[in-house]
Amino acid sequence: MKLFIYKSLIVIFLVFVLFHTTIGYVLRDYEGKIYNTFDKEKISFIREKIREEIKDGINSDRILSQEDAALLNDFINKIRSEINSSK
Repeated sequence: MKLFIYKSLIVIFLVFVLFHTTIGYVLRDYEGKIYNTFDKEKISFIREKIREEIKDGINSDRILSQEDAALLNDFINKIRSEINSSK
């Protein structure tokens, strides 16, 4: 009976070590990437960058080029026609 308990403990320990060296390592790696992505400093940097871009867009003469404006206009008109035809 003692031999069974010792073997079981060794197997459980080896499975535990195997889990942490393979799957646990991958999980810690992704966890670190998530924490780095949503760091407060990066969020505030992105917020300030967006504010600067909006201010630059407001101060410029045109936000969109002629080609982009025409493309967006065609797209919006197509959506309107599909909505109106579904009624």
